[in-house]
Amino acid sequence: MNNGLIAARYATALLEYSNGGNASELVYNEAKAVAQSFMQFSALKTVLDNPVLAKLEKQKVVAMAAGGKLSKPLQRFVELLLEKNREVHLQSIMLRYLDLYRKQQNIHSGKLTTASVVDKSTEKRLVSMIQNHTGGTVEIEKNVDPSILGGFQFEVDFVRWDASLKGQLQRIKNDYMEKNKRVL
Repeated sequence: MNNGLIAARYATALLEYSNGGNASELVYNEAKAVAQSFMQFSALKTVLDNPVLAKLEKQKVVAMAAGGKLSKPLQRFVELLLEKNREVHLQSIMLRYLDLYRKQQNIHSGKLTTASVVDKSTEKRLVSMIQNHTGGTVEIEKNVDPSILGGFQFEVDFVRWDASLKGQLQRIKNDYMEKNKRVL
């Protein structure tokens, strides 16, 4: 069976189950932690793929990846995955759950890259501008990248605003090169 299809079906079932128990936000936060753990620790996938490791031990590993203790809905869900030998798909299921929950709650994920640390008031203005534009809420990931020289780069979903000095210099260079091609 297709891995994407498995992830979609299990993630949809988890969302419906957690919505029924009014625990979807709690499961969402745990799913973010688990997905982050997979990104940080590549060995996590290897541990869950190990057929020698007992299911109870795998359940403890997932609990640690979620931050220590699982909520009842996610604990039952992990038990189901282990029972059906689908733990190998946990990472893709958690990522798909995050997508489904964000779509259901109208949450947009964004990434703000600046040359130096940005103050809270500027961040709030930028987030409020995006929230007014999208009509939903925005979760922001902040990065500091001195190579952009100044300004900012902001990505929300698949739209990117580049107001960085590096980007402006690159556009000027491209325009200059294009004009010189026409002259020759």
